[in-house]
Amino acid sequence: MSSDKRIQVHFDEQLVRLGSRANTWQEAVTQSGDLLVQAGCARQGYQRRLINVIDRFGPYMVIAPNLALVHAQPGPDVVRNGLSAVTFPDGVNFEHPHFDPVGLVVGITTTNSAQHLGVIAGVATALENNPDLVVSAVRSSQPQDLVALLRAELPMLELHH
Repeated sequence: MSSDKRIQVHFDEQLVRLGSRANTWQEAVTQSGDLLVQAGCARQGYQRRLINVIDRFGPYMVIAPNLALVHAQPGPDVVRNGLSAVTFPDGVNFEHPHFDPVGLVVGITTTNSAQHLGVIAGVATALENNPDLVVSAVRSSQPQDLVALLRAELPMLELHH
């Protein structure tokens, strides 16, 4: 894929929280959404939409062992494309029949449907290419390490400051 086809996504150290804790999946999703709001990728209320999608459709966003890719359709509360990453070393139960507990919650904001699908596909492709990616992410000890890891593993996305 040429560089002009890459989807630009805001992602840097301020969108990473390592070693977090959550008693429920709702708390984990909210933490991921909070980072997106604080970074100016979404407006307050996006966190609630993320939770509502899972309430409505179930834990399908838990796409692989240890990984939840939380997202909501583009809407007026989305300001720009963004990606957040929160690690939960103790794991969080999303009530998924096969992939619990979740150690990495990746939050996504996108401004249009094509980019929405492209970002999700990009993360899924990276997982297929490197099944140890999630384990490496959860073990990251510094936010910049996790940022560097995802930038290296998601070449189809232009992750920038």
